[in-house]
Amino acid sequence: MEEKDSPNSDNHFDVVVAGAGSAGVAAAVSCAREGLKTLLVERDGSPGGNVAGALVHSICGLYLISPDAIPRPANGGFAMEFADRLRELGAATGPVRMDRLDVLLQEPAAFSELCLDICRREKNLELACNTDLLEVGGSDSHIDWVRTSTQAEPVFASAFIDATGDAHLAFLAGATCETTPGGMLQRPAYIFSIIDVAANATDDNSGLEFSRKVVSGIRHGDLDPRLAAAVMRPSVVPGKVRVTIDLDAEGDHYSPLNPECLTRLQILGKKLAFELENYLRTSLAGFEKCRIATLPARIGVRESRRVLGRYQLTGADIVCGAEFRDAVCRSAWPIELPENAGGPRIRYPSENRACDVPLRSLLSAAQFAGTQQLAAVGPVT
Repeated sequence: MEEKDSPNSDNHFDVVVAGAGSAGVAAAVSCAREGLKTLLVERDGSPGGNVAGALVHSICGLYLISPDAIPRPANGGFAMEFADRLRELGAATGPVRMDRLDVLLQEPAAFSELCLDICRREKNLELACNTDLLEVGGSDSHIDWVRTSTQAEPVFASAFIDATGDAHLAFLAGATCETTPGGMLQRPAYIFSIIDVAANATDDNSGLEFSRKVVSGIRHGDLDPRLAAAVMRPSVVPGKVRVTIDLDAEGDHYSPLNPECLTRLQILGKKLAFELENYLRTSLAGFEKCRIATLPARIGVRESRRVLGRYQLTGADIVCGAEFRDAVCRSAWPIELPENAGGPRIRYPSENRACDVPLRSLLSAAQFAGTQQLAAVGPVT
């Protein structure tokens, strides 16, 4: 990596965070509150990541897995602060019970606005939206600076956090990354909202009736078979529901890092969404006047390129609820195996135990010198 001259104070930060999704905002705000001068870089026009762009409408993993219906926070801190703020704004409801899981339903637009509001209130935090990472520089042992699309001079920092979701910062830095083969990746999702739905069509039993009608439509040739894994869920807003279509993802040819592949899937998702909307109007009670209100800006990529951490959590760790001395938080979500046409496959940990997330699993396997560290923070879904 190329070295640059010493920076001036305007271009020097204690921490640079790449990616303003849920993980990036949490990391940047937490750093700023510790008195660290922090820069948060985001390629999109607003914070929110997959929630804002792909319309992810639920926050999972906030609560411990349990057989009863009593929500118990898995972690405190910023995660629950954010969830409470969403509820106070009327932008979230729940948690809603799904088998052994408690999930908070929320409105993506409000989620993005809250991210923006929280970032603006932190005096030590600078948010740079519509900003791409172009180049990373330093020595062989650590990162010193990044160059962005909106600043003429390199931006220097003492620490860098990659929360891009596809390890973009780490990849530019030459850190060790890995990508699962296309056919083994989690299927991407196309999520959209439908409004003008009758109130009695959004109750607890409506999702099951929706699924039955979709299966019937496919069996009689009225619907594309690729809609088999479509799922409907209620929303915070009366008369509005969310529909998630798990896309076939082109099998072994699927690549979440290939723009052409993502474009094809985006086009397919939109086509399937309007086909389903037309079918629901004539086939499902309460949907006679329904219409699509919001389409996603991009498909929901669940899995992409990853930074190789100094420790990698294993399936065995999650199943047994492993504990670590350097734990920074607890993971309270089951293992989601790759989707198939029938929907998600889930493996719960034994005794519903939460698994610790150790600090070393969030640090790049590359050996950075001194205080120069590259932390990798995965997306929260």
